Amino acid sequence: MNQSELIAVRCTRRLGRALLGAALLLNSCVLLSQPDAPLLSHARLDELSGLAVSRADPTLLWGHNDSGGGAELFRIGSDGADLGSVRIAGIRATDWEDIAAFEWQGRPALLIADVGDNRSERLTVTLYAVSDPGREGRPKLLWQLDFRYPDQPRDCEAVAVDAADHSVLLLSKRENPKHLYRLALPTHKPPIGVATAELLGEISTVPQPNAFDHLSNPVQAHFFGMPTALDLSPDGRSLLVLTYKNALHWRRSADQSWLDALSAAPQIITLPFLRQAEALAVAADGQSMFVSSEGAAAPLLRVPLDP
Repeated sequence: MNQSELIAVRCTRRLGRALLGAALLLNSCVLLSQPDAPLLSHARLDELSGLAVSRADPTLLWGHNDSGGGAELFRIGSDGADLGSVRIAGIRATDWEDIAAFEWQGRPALLIADVGDNRSERLTVTLYAVSDPGREGRPKLLWQLDFRYPDQPRDCEAVAVDAADHSVLLLSKRENPKHLYRLALPTHKPPIGVATAELLGEISTVPQPNAFDHLSNPVQAHFFGMPTALDLSPDGRSLLVLTYKNALHWRRSADQSWLDALSAAPQIITLPFLRQAEALAVAADGQSMFVSSEGAAAPLLRVPLDP
């Protein structure tokens, strides 16, 4: 190696160290941007994977754990307070990944998405609809919808109800581009047998990890572009997606489909650093969102949405 090559190598190493130091400093600053965020206080809520604002009581959040947590829903205050948990009879919890609040037959309800599939090997997955009793009472099973994807099994953690379209939206997680699917929301009881989701199209606008991400966080950067939660605003015009790095915000016009809206680049909402961000819910006023993470005593962030 000649002198000029040696100098180039040393400069490259110094630049790499400088970038890494800047990245760590940036992460530290972001982490401290909500130092007083409340913590989830329920001792068993240590693998939060789904979050929804109750339609029966907008001051109440519903949450659930990831795979292995059992068919159990947790009542959470907007300050992270433990408001108790309930087990739901008649349903299974293979790999619950998201929950959505909606209205079914004019009454508050919750959609539980048992759709996790890390190895993309589940031939059928399941949506459960249960009643939303608010702060008192126990959710009861309303219906169960077993379905498959039209092409191949998919891992999915981002599910929401589109009330205007009477449908369920599902955004795949691991492949790139992502795949957006739709299922008709049952108006009475689901059809007998296994339904087939409709492929709406590919979504290539979810930002993927860049060189800086890989340098600053080489262990987790591979996951940064994976959707882990999905929710719609109360007016049905905004769609929010959570990834392991940021929240993504799309807004559509009155006559626009979600596939068309998601073909444009999203507004990127920078979040405080979370160890494994997997839970997002738009607040009842549509002006902010709750975001949280797996892990014991995880912070419950309240993040404003730009109009």
